[in-house]
Amino acid sequence: LIAMPHFTLQLSPEGAVVNAGIMVSSARAKMLREAGRSVPAPQMIRALIDTGASISGVDPSILAALELTPTGEGDIHTPSTAGVPVHTATYDVCIGILAARQGDLHFISETIQVAATALATHGFQALLGTDVLRKCILHYNGADVFLLWHIRISSLPRNQPRFL
Repeated sequence: LIAMPHFTLQLSPEGAVVNAGIMVSSARAKMLREAGRSVPAPQMIRALIDTGASISGVDPSILAALELTPTGEGDIHTPSTAGVPVHTATYDVCIGILAARQGDLHFISETIQVAATALATHGFQALLGTDVLRKCILHYNGADVFLLWHIRISSLPRNQPRFL
């Protein structure tokens, strides 16, 4: 058997929250390097695992720190919008998932599209939706969360309905 990256974490008062790094997409990093510009440093954040979100969301302050511009837009449905979609900008990023120990990197996504959504006031800066979670085995037993990551992730089609 091939050992897959995995870890177990205890639930926080906010829920299943992991340490993560949000980075510019590999294509943007390449473009910046070729233009002789520096690549913004990854933004270290806390991200809530959200099995009800079909697209991951990142707080606009994190996207601004990465000097990103929107690469698309879309309508997002949330429980609080009562069936009325919210129009939002989307951005291409890579997400690195870190384990409980400082510096242990377990997973880096390929470029994925994330929605800009205000989250910082909730104690985390991103929601990890099923666009990321579909590449892992998630065991949620009420007190602990066990994550087993596959090696690769691919983007959802851009025309698919999104839920946050």
